[in-house]
Amino acid sequence: MSSNSLKYTTHEGVVRTVPLDTIRLIKPLTADDKAKAAAGLKEKGIDIDPARISARIEFSDKSSRLAREGVDAFREQGVGLVNLGSDRYTPATNITAAEAFTKEDAERLKGEDYTLKGTFRSKVETKAGTVLSSAHPKQVMDRRAKALGQPAEKPTGGTAPA
Repeated sequence: MSSNSLKYTTHEGVVRTVPLDTIRLIKPLTADDKAKAAAGLKEKGIDIDPARISARIEFSDKSSRLAREGVDAFREQGVGLVNLGSDRYTPATNITAAEAFTKEDAERLKGEDYTLKGTFRSKVETKAGTVLSSAHPKQVMDRRAKALGQPAEKPTGGTAPA
């Protein structure tokens, strides 16, 4: 269940194949997201049918593309995807590390004029850049292992509560 690339169809109907390590996030689109995307493109003179798009793919350079396929279709291509929470996915093969997202991290980002729209519990390092996750670091790594068909890491040491 491993793949090095992702094939998707753009909103224009063009089939593209991209390396997995260039993908930061894949987000399925809600009906509201689809309407906003269509309205945004219409302002640029591009008319699309919102019913024909299913996901937004964000790349390492922070650009994004709309895709007709959804998460299930990408999984059918053999791409293991990890749900980072809030219906945001990243290719499992891209994840290189996960660590706790601290209050200090949040304060530093706020100082850099970022607006955090959620509760984040981990910073996930990927080949395409850092993304924040509402899942705990261990959950991210367990989901990665499952998506790659590997056993989840077992806890070590300590004693079980009585």
